[in-house]
Amino acid sequence: MSDISGVPTLPPTTLPAATLRALTTLADDTGRFGMIAVDQRPPIFAALARYGNRRPEDVGYDEVAAVKGALVEVLAPDASAVLLDPVWSHPHHVALVPGRVGLLSTLEDHAFTVQDGERRSHAIPGWSVAKIKRSGAQGVKVLAWDRPDVSMATRAHQDAFVAEVGRACREAELPFVLELLTYPLGDEDPAGDTYARSKPQRVLESVRHYADERFCVDLFKLEFPADLKWTSEFAAGAFDGRRRDAVYDLDEVRAYLAQLDAAASVPWVLLSAGVGPHEFAFDVELACVAGASGFLAGRSVWYDALEAYPDLDAVRARLRRVSLPYLRSLRAIAQRGRPWTEHRRYASGVTVAGTGPAWHEVYGS
Repeated sequence: MSDISGVPTLPPTTLPAATLRALTTLADDTGRFGMIAVDQRPPIFAALARYGNRRPEDVGYDEVAAVKGALVEVLAPDASAVLLDPVWSHPHHVALVPGRVGLLSTLEDHAFTVQDGERRSHAIPGWSVAKIKRSGAQGVKVLAWDRPDVSMATRAHQDAFVAEVGRACREAELPFVLELLTYPLGDEDPAGDTYARSKPQRVLESVRHYADERFCVDLFKLEFPADLKWTSEFAAGAFDGRRRDAVYDLDEVRAYLAQLDAAASVPWVLLSAGVGPHEFAFDVELACVAGASGFLAGRSVWYDALEAYPDLDAVRARLRRVSLPYLRSLRAIAQRGRPWTEHRRYASGVTVAGTGPAWHEVYGS
């Protein structure tokens, strides 16, 4: 195939019909993602435990479910999609998600296992890709903790887990959204300059590793490959009032983002990792200019509203007054991003796989 100049062109990339439809549903009408995460567990346990000076493990099931309901009720209508967990939010609040809003389900258990300080992900007991398909969700999200310097045993465990989920999603024709997060080992200080300086390389190497086709990823959910609080432009304390000695500048951060975009073999969105709203807005803008297709964020959008707990009406009021306008502003910023259909993976377009006169006969076989 070639264009009128005789230059060869590649045929459109094909996707299973259900996968293509699901990705379209998770995005907005422009092909960009403005997704809200309500699947968080330990951060919500900790936030609610502040009331009554309790331990996070003492927070009740009904409390968590009720708070997640408030988040879904107020924020889901203004998101392109919402990410729910199958324990506290999906069974109670799926009806609060408007039909025009996409639905993702998280698969990984928040209680990861630790071996010699290394984190190993696994599925929520009793939950599976097959059940997510039947639950009505349009995609599967998995968080894989990762560092390039982990042991061979941990690497093998994480790779096997991610690859198994990817294969199951491919068979079920559900988009696979892979979230990658780095973490400290040993006595590393995640708030220190050494950790900030080494973060870009760790993030980039993780993405390069899981960009391999064997993992069947359809959409990456990635952390910002630097920390703006440690840039020369913001190190005086613009985001949190703490002065730091800069370890990089914005030009270097933009270069890291360019490398991240080049490493991502499929479209990608930015996660918030709990940074403050002001900082996350800068992160989203820089990431979208670099090629991200939007965001999938939680705490940066709604965490401050939980300070009003246990008054759920006050939580809802703060969500409407502060979180909702902020979400809308993030979605406006995300319009600077690349529509997922314009990612280089789909440079020649994207169509349904196996089309032809007999498509209806062979589909699903």
